[in-house]
Amino acid sequence: MSLETGLISYAALASLALAVKKHRPSPPLPAMPSPRAARLIGWLLLAAALAVGILRVGPEQGIVAWIWQMCIAGAILVLLLSWRSRMALALAAPALLLASLFLLMV
Repeated sequence: MSLETGLISYAALASLALAVKKHRPSPPLPAMPSPRAARLIGWLLLAAALAVGILRVGPEQGIVAWIWQMCIAGAILVLLLSWRSRMALALAAPALLLASLFLLMV
């Protein structure tokens, strides 16, 4: 399976969390998008994660892999948001960078 789908899903869900006022850090993170832009970026990243999953393992397994990796990414994000919310949101950029490096390797 491809780990890239989970990493992109984590970044997408973190971006969607930034769109909610409750999860926006009070001193803003550097280069933090507006709530509307964060929502748009989150949905686009979810679509990109689905596309990567389908391209990696085919449509049948790609959709299933996308769903379960998105669930795992969501669980990790929720746990990190309750423990270290700034770190949970800040880890989205490295996750996306790591996913792009994995995509370039294969």
